[in-house]
Amino acid sequence: MRSAAAVALVALLGSCSRHPVPNVDGARRAARTAIKVVRPTAPAKARLIEQLVALAEVATAGEAAAPWWQGSVGRTEAAWLRVARTAREATKSVRTSQAQARGVYTGVHPEVRNEVVRAQAEIGEAGMGRREAAAMQRAITGLRLAEKLAAAGRHPQAMEELHEAREDAAIVHHAWASLHARFGESRNISQWRQWANMTIEESLRTNDTAILVDKLRRRVTLYRAGRAVVHFPAELGANGLRRKEHAGDRATPEGMYRVVQVKQAPKTRFYKALLINYPNDEDRMRFALGQRRGQISARAGIGSLIEIHGDGGEGRDWTDGCVALTNDDMDRLFGHVRVGTPVTIVGTYAR
Repeated sequence: MRSAAAVALVALLGSCSRHPVPNVDGARRAARTAIKVVRPTAPAKARLIEQLVALAEVATAGEAAAPWWQGSVGRTEAAWLRVARTAREATKSVRTSQAQARGVYTGVHPEVRNEVVRAQAEIGEAGMGRREAAAMQRAITGLRLAEKLAAAGRHPQAMEELHEAREDAAIVHHAWASLHARFGESRNISQWRQWANMTIEESLRTNDTAILVDKLRRRVTLYRAGRAVVHFPAELGANGLRRKEHAGDRATPEGMYRVVQVKQAPKTRFYKALLINYPNDEDRMRFALGQRRGQISARAGIGSLIEIHGDGGEGRDWTDGCVALTNDDMDRLFGHVRVGTPVTIVGTYAR
């Protein structure tokens, strides 16, 4: 029989044959959480944590399986400590960046939203093209996507979308500003004022009526004996703020004209119409000069059939270059005009 000492030795050896395994469940959970937090914005740091976790798992398994006389006490703890330290630093860095990005987004978002809203108001201006329309749609889409990303806490990506939306809104605004620039040029203002004053003076001298169209204000004014009698809201060509250069440009002309024909159904499809003598001599000279300079295609025509007509009231510029009023306003205007009535169209006029 074995001695009591031998039995005790065997029991001792059995109890010491394996090292006790540290409880690392908390460290594992913390690492998994850190990886989820870090991966969206710092994938390289997330991969580093994953690599350290793998090494820590190897150390844990190795230490648990090794005999006590071959093990390295503390290896597991050291490995998981590296995991915890790296995860903590990466999480802190990412959350600091997220907080900064959130602050930047919070400051920039209202500015970009206002710029997009402004562009939405400007895109309806006569003369805006397909490029501006496409940019407007991208700006709206980008702003909405930015707001969704921000709501999901993805502020860096949201800022990228805001940046794109701002650039697209700027395309619209720059085109709008370019369209309006000519209305502030002193040469144009002087020319328009001269035409308008000559028309009003003729109305005063003849004690008769005259019509003045202000394109920028979208307004038709009827004068009698030199005094403004009534104002009518008007709609222009789809490119109405531009000065007409040739047929098909959908721009509304500028100059001093006269009514050459008074039309009613069935001679017009726009309820009632006042045909003016576009092109006049000045229009023809400018058109010929544009063709000689290569600014107007040699194949282009000068255009014709510019009218003040009915069927307006759509709230947008839509004609091929004419000036449109509502049918009720055409009825009111129609009773005051005849063939020969002056019709002067200016960019804008302030008396």
